[in-house]
Amino acid sequence: TLDRSSAASDVYKRQSNDSNGSVCSTFIVNYTGFTPEAQAAFQFAVDIWANTIVSSVPIRINANYTALGPGVLGSAAPNGFFVVTGPGLPPNTVYARALAEKLQGMDTDLGGMSIDINCNFSSSINWYFGTDASPAFNQFDFVSVVLHELGHGLGFVGFGRANAQNTEGLLRNSGFLTPYDNFVETGTGVSILTFADPSTALLQQFTGGFLFNASPAATAANSGVVPEIWAPNPFNQGSSYSHWDDNVFPNNNVNSLMTPTIGNGQANHDTGPITRGLFEDMGWTLCPSLSVDDFTLERLEVAPNPFNDNIRITLPGNYNDSDFKISIFDINGRAVYSEDALSTNQTIDIDLSQLTTSVYFMTLKDTTTGLAVTKKIVKQ
Repeated sequence: TLDRSSAASDVYKRQSNDSNGSVCSTFIVNYTGFTPEAQAAFQFAVDIWANTIVSSVPIRINANYTALGPGVLGSAAPNGFFVVTGPGLPPNTVYARALAEKLQGMDTDLGGMSIDINCNFSSSINWYFGTDASPAFNQFDFVSVVLHELGHGLGFVGFGRANAQNTEGLLRNSGFLTPYDNFVETGTGVSILTFADPSTALLQQFTGGFLFNASPAATAANSGVVPEIWAPNPFNQGSSYSHWDDNVFPNNNVNSLMTPTIGNGQANHDTGPITRGLFEDMGWTLCPSLSVDDFTLERLEVAPNPFNDNIRITLPGNYNDSDFKISIFDINGRAVYSEDALSTNQTIDIDLSQLTTSVYFMTLKDTTTGLAVTKKIVKQ
């Protein structure tokens, strides 16, 4: 098991759609050093987040595939934090850039080109780049690690930390907190904000193994139990405080994505109910079309894949004589195919003989409900 990140934080365009047919989110990724396989897997993780959160402002990512330190799989962090004020927003709180832009409805850079997340992933790990969450026993699942790190970049991060001597805990950064911090409490329900900052008492809470994030939506998603966060002793700057507890949410748990470690041969492509709940309470709007548990379109089948010229989409049983919009994008995010189609006996046949040999991403949208799903397809 290796640390997912080296810090307690952590151009391809893809759009997803909510139930009203409007754009959920747009991510634009600047890739540096990626192999085609790594880039396709990275984009698969991006699509999951794009299908989870709503923002009218493009979310821009700088992604580097490069040499990292021993044992480090990847890291990501918001490119700055910003004060956002308004009704219902907590005082003295700063938001990760992407979330701040979502809340304000505009880019923090007047030029509209600000980078929201910076991330790095190791080029020397034995990665599994498949998108079926089935790594071999000796491989690390790239999609899972990217999905995790982007979660940090989107705001799953608190300012809780230890001083250089590991004798005191610190929370506020120049007097400010993150929305994550505002929900943290002890096992007895005492807000972490009530402790002297900095103080030994604060560090004791950070390392006492009994710390929780009491986001109401996360708690509701956890069957009414306040989710526990990672608080080992001694404090670990790369994993403590800004993750769910590894022991409470082990790698086979649906909520394990945002825990601090992942083992080889393990995978999780679900952002998790409690993480989605926390995101909602921090200020994100969840895309209603793509609950991982309820999204029935996800069960469609595309065959053959890889294909030569023609491909057949077979829909779940609840889709018959439905109208769909089919869009296909190449590896650089360019739209290469678009068609309005009607399913007949739960199938749609399309001729893609005009496409060249490559990897593509196909988005199928139900024009009645607005539900949409994206699948990777390969022309051979």
